[in-house]
Amino acid sequence: MTTHQLDPVIRAISAASHVSRNAAAEVDRLADLMKDDRSPVTVADLAVQVAVTAALRDANVEDADRIVGEEGADSLDQGGTVMIEQVMRLSSIALESAGLGHCAPSTEATLRELLDAGGLDPQQEGRERFWCLDPIDGTKGFLRRQQFAIALGLVEGDTPICGVLGCPHLPLETVADYGMADPLGSIYLGIVGEGAFAGSADATSVEGLAPTAVSPTPPEGRVRVCLSYERAHGDQDRTSAALEATGVSTSPIRIDSQCKYAMVASGRADLYLRLARQGYREKSWDHAGGCAVVRAAGGVVESATGQPLRIEGRWVDAPGGIVVRTPAVDAVPVSN
Repeated sequence: MTTHQLDPVIRAISAASHVSRNAAAEVDRLADLMKDDRSPVTVADLAVQVAVTAALRDANVEDADRIVGEEGADSLDQGGTVMIEQVMRLSSIALESAGLGHCAPSTEATLRELLDAGGLDPQQEGRERFWCLDPIDGTKGFLRRQQFAIALGLVEGDTPICGVLGCPHLPLETVADYGMADPLGSIYLGIVGEGAFAGSADATSVEGLAPTAVSPTPPEGRVRVCLSYERAHGDQDRTSAALEATGVSTSPIRIDSQCKYAMVASGRADLYLRLARQGYREKSWDHAGGCAVVRAAGGVVESATGQPLRIEGRWVDAPGGIVVRTPAVDAVPVSN
């Protein structure tokens, strides 16, 4: 896949970033309208998935007729008519902002069909190449109006080969507090074997992005470690033990979502540990896009056992957890 072929993908994620910023700003209004504090993120999830799917289809992006998506049409039924109206409104705003108003859903049937297109099971349907989409990765960050990501990845076999991360509130430059929202946001593209690129979340083509890469060495010898903003996410005891076992000095960066992958890919972090609690099974849309971006930027994404991270349809094969690091950081010893 060439960079020119990815222009429609960049436009789709840019449009989705635009509408998700709007939705984040409307959290209180949507919650009040729908009488449910969690409904705003559901509306945003659905609207972004609809907009991205419609944009990819309109551009005839290869392998995008059906995708591995987090959401399905059944989610519409939680909020009835109001939910449907709001999802149609926000997805239309997104597509119009990208000059794609003509492919916005105009009926409930079309809306449901676009969402159902996200129900692909590559293993059952024999797909060797497929797109994975997490429309709003980082629910808590979205609801706090802080960091969340729109993550799209292209998988070939079991390997992420291309990824796009829309980070609507993440600044391009280093700041003291990554929990704060940047009104411009950023977008990251990675094509394994060709490189990684970054730019404003409003970029509409690959030409609007500049090359980016992982850091060649931790500054002043301190490894900058991305950790979940929500301490309840992951196994904190195993994470602390793994960091202590490295024997190096670390500086924690607490941040939500696949923005952590973007931090490593853009040279602002050196390590990201995702050590889930026992029994939790990682979903492909939570990692495919970020994995491709980091690998394209020169980083390493592997399981806790040191094997390259593999995507198995709608799931991730990562025994013991996921380690994202730069080549300057040694393999992290992780206990079971």
